[in-house]
Amino acid sequence: MTELAITQAMHAPGPSHEPLLVPVLTGHRRTEYLFLAAVWACAFAYFWIWWLEPRHHVGAFGTITVSLVLAWVTALPAYFIVVFYRAARPNGPLRLPAGSRVAMVVTKAPAEPFSVVRETLLAMLAQEVEHDTWLADEDPSPETLDWCSGHGVLVSTRKGRSDYHRTSWPRRTRCKEGNLAFFYDHYGYSRYDFVAQLDADHVPAPDYLFHMLRPFADPKVGYVSAPSICDKNASESWSARGRLYAEASMHGSLQAGYNGGLAPMCIGSHYAVRTVALKQIGGLGPELAEDHSTTLMMNAGGWRGVHALDAIAHGDGPRTFSDLVTQEFQWSRSLVMVLLRYSPSLLGRLPPRLKFQFLFSQLWYPLFAFFMLLMFALPIIALVRGQNFVTVTYPDFLAHFAPLSIALVVMAYRWRASSSFRPYDAKILSWECMLFLFARWPWALAGTLAAVHDFVTGSFVDFRVTPKGRSEVDLLPVRVLAPYALLALMAVLPALAIGDAGASKGSYFFTILNAAIYCALLLVIVGRHSKENTVAAAPRFYRPAMATVLLALVALPGAATIMRGKDATEALAWGGGRLQLFEERYAASGAGRGGTALRTIFFKPRWISDPEEIQLRTDAAHPDVRPSVEEIHNA
Repeated sequence: MTELAITQAMHAPGPSHEPLLVPVLTGHRRTEYLFLAAVWACAFAYFWIWWLEPRHHVGAFGTITVSLVLAWVTALPAYFIVVFYRAARPNGPLRLPAGSRVAMVVTKAPAEPFSVVRETLLAMLAQEVEHDTWLADEDPSPETLDWCSGHGVLVSTRKGRSDYHRTSWPRRTRCKEGNLAFFYDHYGYSRYDFVAQLDADHVPAPDYLFHMLRPFADPKVGYVSAPSICDKNASESWSARGRLYAEASMHGSLQAGYNGGLAPMCIGSHYAVRTVALKQIGGLGPELAEDHSTTLMMNAGGWRGVHALDAIAHGDGPRTFSDLVTQEFQWSRSLVMVLLRYSPSLLGRLPPRLKFQFLFSQLWYPLFAFFMLLMFALPIIALVRGQNFVTVTYPDFLAHFAPLSIALVVMAYRWRASSSFRPYDAKILSWECMLFLFARWPWALAGTLAAVHDFVTGSFVDFRVTPKGRSEVDLLPVRVLAPYALLALMAVLPALAIGDAGASKGSYFFTILNAAIYCALLLVIVGRHSKENTVAAAPRFYRPAMATVLLALVALPGAATIMRGKDATEALAWGGGRLQLFEERYAASGAGRGGTALRTIFFKPRWISDPEEIQLRTDAAHPDVRPSVEEIHNA
């Protein structure tokens, strides 16, 4: 091994007094940010002052249920807005103590081809900062050992070591933690002061190690996180693009915000540690989410973290949709397991602000899944009850909610303009991101429930490594498609079965919309899987059967639209003020005739100028107050 000595003279002409961290938002950008935050706050207040008016609420159940959903949707951005205001990035030259020893290590599982890790190793060898390069291979082949020997790469392997193939943490088998634990126990702690570890597919930029090491100039920093940019296969996989776009602000802006007094989160694809700190806390944390548990243990042990916003490494996203949902299930299950099994003994050592941050992070998947499930169920419940939850009109709701949404979208574009997204050019609005949000929550829910089951029963599951490289892929399993087919059916069947929804006719629209979304999601999943991959040979009747099922499923929202579309649209449009979309016509009433049986609706948009008619339609917008035939005729 070559012991590395890094002196200040190698990286700066003299002692540097530059700050270790500098704000992301400065000058006019900071002023603009405060202005937009104030606009958002005004829009937030505008909506909630209107929403909490007593005339909008008729029952505790409806008020509490819908208000909870709206609180989640509208208040969640406040967390991001507050955190990003204090965003900071590492600054200045490399200022490590003289004689510091540095290593980079990349992990490789048996299922990962060497061609993938070779590209990463070559990029590690090309780093601007001198270091030792290591491969932590579960089972290195002779060819791998020869290549590493010829390129000066050191190899660590736990092959044949049963004490590093335990069924539980620490040193767990079939887990990256056990692989790296062998490296640290035998080489990392004794030979190095700082180690940067990467997944097999994450290829670092030439200045990557420089950016990862800069924060360690602060002796209180025990770990450095970095953006996880899984975009190498983004052009080939819609699943990869969906995750990439949805999480770009988290890997960049939010993590940079954590530099301002909170705890940046290690992301498992790559991060760096101070070996003294890692050894002090007992090594890498438990579970598949060892990145999160390690972060928690570091902070509980009194160490700080820094997010290296400019340490860039590009990796692979989920290649297929099956890989995507596997990741969602495993990550949500593992994070909830950390919450249930390990957090109770660690959170007590944290200050209040970090207690809140870690609890929020660990509860993210359960909360996200719960509120998505609740939003899916609300229109179904309204149809079954035949009553609306609150007495507001949809045009009035949109008029008060739209400013909040518009302000948030504008802020998102300005966040990206600060070059803090990772990747910096990630799309704000895209069909991939929208479908990804609808696709992920059933698996987050399943992972949460699985974690609770494992915690209660004391059972555990093996982890599945996401495949890397290019090869033939299997057909989509039925278990991957079934949740979305079930959700589509659950949404559309009430719309078809309930002929008289009473005051809740507007819920027809939302149940049909939900069904259409999950049908569209199924079509995208199946179609893109065939287009983006070389798929294994299918059984003879697989494709005709799949086409028949999808066609039948897609036809149901269409049938529901034909049957209930007019009622739904009329209910949504009622209370629209001067804009009238429908005209009501009534036949002459007589003995045994009258009421709604003689009422016919025609789509006939027009602008109303009569103030009395406007007020009449506004007052009648509430579900329990409908104008009589005589009132409408007189108006």
